[in-house]
Amino acid sequence: MSHAHKKHRENAPKTLNFYVITISTSRYEKFLKKEPVVDESGDIIKQLIIESGHKLVGYSLVPDDKIKILKAFADALDNNEVDVIVSTGGTGYSPTDMTVETIRGLFDREIEGFSDVFRLVSYNDPEVKAAAYLTKASAGIIGKKVIYLLPGSPDAVKLALKELILPEVGHLVYLIRS
Repeated sequence: MSHAHKKHRENAPKTLNFYVITISTSRYEKFLKKEPVVDESGDIIKQLIIESGHKLVGYSLVPDDKIKILKAFADALDNNEVDVIVSTGGTGYSPTDMTVETIRGLFDREIEGFSDVFRLVSYNDPEVKAAAYLTKASAGIIGKKVIYLLPGSPDAVKLALKELILPEVGHLVYLIRS
């Protein structure tokens, strides 16, 4: 590790404030009907954030609807407490999957390596293999906030948080705020 890289990590914030957004029409419809909602992927994200010593400062559940997705992200981006936004759902190729197309255009900068490495580590999972290229999982920067757009799969969010996001997000926030 280079001296500069080591210094960046040492100076990176140790506790960040996260906002989680779940994008799922089926879960949203249950929520509207006041039925019990099981949000396994959203719950995993929240749990891993808290277990890693970071703070959860907000959560939204929205359907696969462009305007509702934009509003949830706008609310999170407008919250001065938020450092990092993590969404789950809507990153595939079904006709209703529109998270990436809705949010990517808002990025000031895309974190291109995230998508590449996420697909690589997914491909290396014997359960996933070639299906790894069926995700549009993405990440970017808007202002001084980091945004991750993850698939709806519980295994995918676990992998992304444990292997990619939590180990480097403090360093990344440090870099964009330097």
